[in-house]
Amino acid sequence: MSRDSQKRRTRQALVEAARRLMAGGARPSVAEVADAAEVSRRTAYRYFTSAEQLMTEAALESLRSDVEQQIEAGGPDADVRERVERLVGAMHRLTLDNEPQLRQMIRFTVDKGQVEPGVPPRPSRRLEYVELAVAPLRETLDGATLEHLVQGLAVVLGIEALIVLRDICGLEDDQVEQAQHWATRALLRAALDGEEPSAARAAVASGERAGSGR
Repeated sequence: MSRDSQKRRTRQALVEAARRLMAGGARPSVAEVADAAEVSRRTAYRYFTSAEQLMTEAALESLRSDVEQQIEAGGPDADVRERVERLVGAMHRLTLDNEPQLRQMIRFTVDKGQVEPGVPPRPSRRLEYVELAVAPLRETLDGATLEHLVQGLAVVLGIEALIVLRDICGLEDDQVEQAQHWATRALLRAALDGEEPSAARAAVASGERAGSGR
């Protein structure tokens, strides 16, 4: 866990350094970003093989706080299903607004193997957004079920889901969002139904009762 955390911090340090340099009007190379982040150039090139990939990820990183704020908009006592609904809307808008850059990120990494064991070629904020949305279930779902829920939600959101639903299924943008809402509800229901009557189901039930009183 410690090594994984260090890897995430290293990548984040590179992205943040790139953002700072770009904010100053520069278009830095990977080597220049590595120097600014105080990370070895060899390590930086393991994470980012081109400056274009690094600049694209740095630009997308600037959208992070907006998505998080939308997920948290209902306050700490919001029902988990409301949080997931807001997650779907926020991710759908982010994907549509940044579709060219996100498609470009796929091109950068589709043929690239793992950076090193345990480090995927294209770590995504998507997992963090999903984990934030389902955070109320951390104490009520078992670890394996929660992990499967996070992974399942990650599959039906983002640029890859948009490509499948639009390019293959032929849906319009509003239909894409409707399909994503349907899929996320089904996944959440499956995760909760997989539990015996428990605090997880009780937590959702209490949210429903609270919502009916508003």
